[in-house]
Amino acid sequence: MAPGTRVTASLINGRYVVPDKCSDEIRFCPLVTLDSINYGTLTGLKSTVAVVVLTYHSGGTANWQYVYMFALQSSKPRLLAWLRTGSRAAQGLREVSITGGDLVLVVNDPDKQQGDCCSAGSIITRYRWVGSSFSAIRQPVYKTDPPSFDCAKAVTPVERLICQDVGLSFLDSQMANSYQMVLKGASAERKEIIRRRQAEWFADYGRTCNASLSETQRRDCIDRYLSDRLTTIWK
Repeated sequence: MAPGTRVTASLINGRYVVPDKCSDEIRFCPLVTLDSINYGTLTGLKSTVAVVVLTYHSGGTANWQYVYMFALQSSKPRLLAWLRTGSRAAQGLREVSITGGDLVLVVNDPDKQQGDCCSAGSIITRYRWVGSSFSAIRQPVYKTDPPSFDCAKAVTPVERLICQDVGLSFLDSQMANSYQMVLKGASAERKEIIRRRQAEWFADYGRTCNASLSETQRRDCIDRYLSDRLTTIWK
C-alpha cells in the first residue's frame, strides 16, 4: 500500500489488522484497535457528542492514538474534528473526556520521560467548541505524578526523598499500581501470599533505605529496591 493511500477499514471484534504487513506472529502485525467511546455535551452544541479513541500499533514499540469527535445528529454521526497524539512517553494519550462542556485532553509530558514507555508527568489542555472548530482555552497545565502516598504526611527519610525526586516518585507509583494489579487478578488464597510477601519486602525496604545513609546512597537504595520489586512482584 503506497504512502498516502486511503482505504476503508472495518474493525472486527474491535480491531483491524493492516494487510500485507503481517508476519505469522499477530503481535508483530500493524493494527488498529478501538480503545474507548465516551459521550457528553459540549458548550455551543445542542447534540450529544461521541469521543472515539483508536490506537495504531506499529508492530514494534511505537503506538499512538487517534481521537475523533462526532456530533450525533439525526441518523448519521457528523465528524466535528480529529487529532493524532504522540507515542507513549512522547505525548502519548492518557485520557480524553468531556468535562464542564469542554474537551479535556491529557497526554504524557515528554520533559518528564522515564524511559521510552512512560512519563512521570502529564500535560492537560482544555478545548472549547467555538463556531465551527475547537480552540484551546487557557494555558496547558503541567502536572507531576504524585507517589503512592500523601507527601504532606511524609515523615521517614525514604518518604521525604521520594517526594523530592520525580524519578523515585514515578517508581513508587508504578510499584504501588503493579501491586494492586497483581492483587486484582489473584484468588483469595493467592492474595494472602501476595500481601505477606509485600509486607516482608516493605519491612526490609524501609529498614535498609531508612538507615543512616548519604542522600546519594539513599537514592540508589530506593531505586534498587523499587526497580527490583517491579519485576519480582509478578512472580
